[in-house]
Amino acid sequence: TCMLASRRAAPLASRLSSSLRAAKLFPMAASQSSAAKRAKTTVLSDGADLQRVMVDDCTVLATAPADGSAFVCTHHGTFHCDEAMACGMLRMLPEFADMPVVRTRDPAVIDAAHIVVDVGGTYDADARRFDHHQREFTEPFRPAPEGGATKPEDEPVRMSSAGLVYRHYGRDVIAAITGGSLPAESAEQIYQKVYERLIREVDAVDNGVEPFDGPARYRIRTGLGGRVGRLNASWNEDGGAEVENTRFKQAMHVASSELVHVVTSLVDSWLPARDIVKEAMSKRIAGGRALVLDRFCPWQEHLLDLEREGAGGAAPGEVLYVMFCDRRGGWRGQAVPKALGSFENRCPFPEAWRGLRDAELSAAVGIEDGVFVHAAGFIGGAHSEAGMTTMVEKAVAAAPARA
Repeated sequence: TCMLASRRAAPLASRLSSSLRAAKLFPMAASQSSAAKRAKTTVLSDGADLQRVMVDDCTVLATAPADGSAFVCTHHGTFHCDEAMACGMLRMLPEFADMPVVRTRDPAVIDAAHIVVDVGGTYDADARRFDHHQREFTEPFRPAPEGGATKPEDEPVRMSSAGLVYRHYGRDVIAAITGGSLPAESAEQIYQKVYERLIREVDAVDNGVEPFDGPARYRIRTGLGGRVGRLNASWNEDGGAEVENTRFKQAMHVASSELVHVVTSLVDSWLPARDIVKEAMSKRIAGGRALVLDRFCPWQEHLLDLEREGAGGAAPGEVLYVMFCDRRGGWRGQAVPKALGSFENRCPFPEAWRGLRDAELSAAVGIEDGVFVHAAGFIGGAHSEAGMTTMVEKAVAAAPARA
């Protein structure tokens, strides 16, 4: 029988949503003291929507605070996604939560800042200086794999100010967003995946790294960098300091909203799916060449990752098929792709089965409840788990020795 689990609740997303309502009910006035802000943060600290409470409450200035208090510094003029993301991340942390952001290129003001991002010509984490524009700076977030990059996604990308801040403060930012609720191993997995899914893109766009080789058929103008860029005043708008700084605060909101969304999605959806696939890796069938998921979930990325990690004793390329129960109670078996996102599979279902349905398929396979095998051979189905298991076992037995 197929056990259809109910849709899993999204606790982190729910907590963020609840705290968003709380933030709306208790807006922080710009005149509140630092102590009052800290008290408010403490009240909302359990799953608080830091993006709203800490980022949207930020003051953006054109010069250093008159009272000599500490501040975050970045450059004035046209802003980009990397410094908006960097400043948004910093504002989520207690050390920087009460600091205004000062946008300037005045060397004296930059030198006086508590922390500097995307300006100043220096990368020195101990001194809290995070600029990437100096000619000698070429550091990527991750070095190339041993032996060199064999896939485009493994090629090193030089860090922008977002990558620099994320390298040194990203784990703390994730802990702040999640309330520190994740086990250490899961927190590290989220840290790495946020880089892959978000920060790497910000770094690449800021450093002019094209996502593909050759001429583009079209340009993507609605990505995060494009949405932040559109907040800059156009050539025929008033672009004075007040306008710039108001727009930069909006840019921080857009960038940090994306960060919170990515973290929340990874915690509430990606991690539980990984757990399901990891459990299935330890209970493989068909001589270790197939696995059965307890319930359907996005599995391809996790399977490829877990094979590389040797989960369940599997070697890279070993698993050929994945079985799962569909939403209507039937069973499906899907061929594993050769690479994430590829239409080429390690071992499609046998040629003789492809395009067959119902009685014809059942007769060809030797089962009683076959449903279909796609004409391309990448997926097939049966009414029962037993029928699908037989299909997968026979497909494995018929697989070429190299598969």
